[in-house]
Amino acid sequence: MLPPGSGPGIAPSSSAGHVPVPLASPSGLGAAQIPGTATGLGGAQDQDRSTAEADMELIRTKRALTTMAAAAALGGNGGGGNGGKNKYRKRSRATPPGKCHSCNIRETPEWRRGPDGARTLCNACGLHYAKLVRKREKALANGETPSIQRIDMEMLRASARAAD
Repeated sequence: MLPPGSGPGIAPSSSAGHVPVPLASPSGLGAAQIPGTATGLGGAQDQDRSTAEADMELIRTKRALTTMAAAAALGGNGGGGNGGKNKYRKRSRATPPGKCHSCNIRETPEWRRGPDGARTLCNACGLHYAKLVRKREKALANGETPSIQRIDMEMLRASARAAD
């Protein structure tokens, strides 16, 4: 036998004047909706719950309208696929710079930053340039006079030829 004020779906009460609070059931329904359990909440609690449910419905409606409007602006169909809103949008690739400023190659897996700026060196020349920059910075940090005073395109070309 259960003590008064408790039952299936009702939290145990520690004080005599405390109103039992329904616990959520595994199905997500409140105790008031499960047959055979305590029924009814206070009038204020029922009104609070219906106000909260109405607010949530309003939020869901606004969110759905916003999502549909964004999909229509993108020219999509509103559903999955590539037309809908995508969390991971692919960046557009800039047009390739034409040719490497060091070795004059036109195709490379990746364009890299060089002494002339971003996307001016092919992958191989860019890696070689980055290595020379690191080597120069390390010598400067140790207080030594670097063997490479400045790195420009002429020096990079000569260094690449010497490396081959």
